[in-house]
Amino acid sequence: MKYLTDKITNISRRLAPRSAALMILLSAIGAGAIANSSEAAETVNFRFNIFEVSVSVDDLENFSRTGELRGALDMASRYISAPDMANFRRILTERADVPVSLLSRFLYTSQGERALDILGNFIKTGPNLSGNRAIRAAAVLATADKQNGLSLLSFLRKFPTSDIYFDIQEGLQTVGELSDLLQNTQKVVQMVNAEATKQAGAVTPAPSPIQLADLRDQGKTQWERYSLKAPALNNRYEIPFYLFVPKLTNKSASIPAIVIYPGLISNREPLLYLSEHLASYGFAVVLTVSPNSSAEQLDKLIIGAASEIAPPESFIERPQDITAVLNYLEKSPQAANVNWQNVGMVGHSFGGYAALALVSDAQIQFADLAEACQGKYKWNASLLLQCVALGLPNQTYKLGDSRIKAAIAVNPVTSHVLGKAALSKITVPIAIVGSSDDTFAPAVSEQIVPFTWLTAPNRYLVLLNKAGHTAVTAITSSDRLSPEVSSVLAGSSAIESQDYLKLLSVAFFKTHLVQETSFADYLTPAYFANISTPNAQVSLLRSLSIETIDAAIKN
Repeated sequence: MKYLTDKITNISRRLAPRSAALMILLSAIGAGAIANSSEAAETVNFRFNIFEVSVSVDDLENFSRTGELRGALDMASRYISAPDMANFRRILTERADVPVSLLSRFLYTSQGERALDILGNFIKTGPNLSGNRAIRAAAVLATADKQNGLSLLSFLRKFPTSDIYFDIQEGLQTVGELSDLLQNTQKVVQMVNAEATKQAGAVTPAPSPIQLADLRDQGKTQWERYSLKAPALNNRYEIPFYLFVPKLTNKSASIPAIVIYPGLISNREPLLYLSEHLASYGFAVVLTVSPNSSAEQLDKLIIGAASEIAPPESFIERPQDITAVLNYLEKSPQAANVNWQNVGMVGHSFGGYAALALVSDAQIQFADLAEACQGKYKWNASLLLQCVALGLPNQTYKLGDSRIKAAIAVNPVTSHVLGKAALSKITVPIAIVGSSDDTFAPAVSEQIVPFTWLTAPNRYLVLLNKAGHTAVTAITSSDRLSPEVSSVLAGSSAIESQDYLKLLSVAFFKTHLVQETSFADYLTPAYFANISTPNAQVSLLRSLSIETIDAAIKN
């Protein structure tokens, strides 16, 4: 029994920075495993092999209200620290404010079903019965409860069976995988930061930030904005976009262009700041979305007009929609002076996938993707999206566009849907940006390791520390999540991350699209080390090997 107690307690300690209510309860299972089952009408049953202990939901609710410990909870408190018990009490009633219509529809998509199947492996309605359907019912019913909202306690109260079974063995394996992932991520992030510092000191000192203009400040060029629509390549829908055209005194000047592409179920507004910033430095900017995988698709999902957050076709439509917009703009009178044969691109998340597909003329890696999607459990949440691509016919697709001469992929999802086979073919200047606290597209598997697959001579890896998946997207009034939830997803260095992306984008495209070589002074590990702050560290690397990553994980 001591073995079981120690095993669970050790895992709990490894997860301490991100502890959850379940793990706090699991910490007590070793001590209570030989206790008699509770006869309460509503119970949570923790099972490990032949051992079982039951905690009354009534006792959990009483504890949340009064702090009183009864039954199995009283026994558990002997093995759990007072701060952890206080944290558990808070978590029991802490609400997650999510629109019930959004949650309900998501849980009926293929991505939602996959997430439920994962949870159902260890949250069950019987000793050997997956709880996937019951989890969905409880989550939706709890979210719909306007008085209590979705919390751990309300979830337990709304669970549609009298008993809930937590399979400790399955849970320990799953949580152990998460623990390993968190530790490995921390090791690799520390290694990347250290390697950037090493590379910064190994080269001839670059001009200091004091000597260079701060590209985070707005430029001096005025611009006009147009709201336009382009027909898709198949003419089945229209693609909305904003076009920013600089006002130049030299009417015959050739203006370089940048395409900015948001992620899944997003709209254009969160990246307006970047579009306006690049326009102020003399770039023509196209800010667009793909209707079938944008906020418009989310609206259709909520009202029942769509069944998926992103259909399989979106993996083809996203890069092809950029081609369609460029085709349209080549004939547009609003952009007569723009050089549409010399285009840069910034893509975020699913837009980052599109950017990488466009510059690699990549093919969907069906074999690699099929193998990855067979996994019983993956803590890489981006696979919920990447695996959707398996719904496509297994054939060759034309996804590249030679007009795009340089690209920045921010928090891209790419590890299996494109993989090494595609990324190693990229020859244009390329920058990959990752966020240390990204829980949707984890930095190690989706950005740092894929960076090692690049062979283009002009390649950059930028790591935003204390930043989440949405750090580079501004919070707007159209956000469906509460500001508190949005802030958590963005991380604590969101404003600084947006500033870093503004600087990187201007310097990168001035260097590699306009060929203004003086801007290369910004694209060095030394420059980024000089502007980095302790609370919002940013690191830039020009090279990294998979062996260095493996060594960091093994240490």
